[in-house]
Amino acid sequence: MMLIIEKYICTVCGNHFILSDSDCMDSEIQNETVLVCSGCGVIHPVIGGIPRFVPVENYTTSFGYQWSIHKKTQLDSYTGLPLSSQRLFAVTQWSDQLQGQKILEAGSGAGRFTEVLLQTGAEVFSFDYSNAVEANYNNNKEKPNLHLFQGDIYHIPFEKATFDKVICLGVLQHTPDPEKAFICLANLVRPGGELVIDVYRADIIAYLHWKYILRPLTKRLDKEFLYKTILTIT
Repeated sequence: MMLIIEKYICTVCGNHFILSDSDCMDSEIQNETVLVCSGCGVIHPVIGGIPRFVPVENYTTSFGYQWSIHKKTQLDSYTGLPLSSQRLFAVTQWSDQLQGQKILEAGSGAGRFTEVLLQTGAEVFSFDYSNAVEANYNNNKEKPNLHLFQGDIYHIPFEKATFDKVICLGVLQHTPDPEKAFICLANLVRPGGELVIDVYRADIIAYLHWKYILRPLTKRLDKEFLYKTILTIT
């Protein structure tokens, strides 16, 4: 994975970034590198090889904790089953050959769909609000067509109408404002491009599922304690 800084823009003023160390311009991302906006001077660090446009620790930390432990659980290459591939192509109806296409993946988690998208030959820009991006990086960092960053779905650091395809699977319902998130993603699709989003169904049967009944409690618990408790129960 290589950092191509001209692709990103500052979400504050719209200008492009420069690297704090010019020696890193053509090399693999280094931990000490920072992106500096050429307009307003806002700084975003590059930590562990990943540009961070949001604080590393945030309200989605529990998701990142989950995927740091089970980072390969859903990868087709790890399970030997085409479950992620089948789901992605069933939902999108896309070809498995997308060379020359530019794709934005929102809410990538540990990279189960990132892995499949990269195999199509497309140039893939993938992000998550949580530090699950670190699991994605470890799983897919060898792919030269991957551009990975930690970012906010409401403040995505690209110009409007940038992407041929934008995809967001199983994520929108977890955001504070799904309608706003939808609009932000739609703004990044070029004319004639495609936006693919799915969400969990919203009906009484779905809301009676145990995970929704327990969520008011579990989201307030310490993530390590919650994980150990679940392991003990199961």
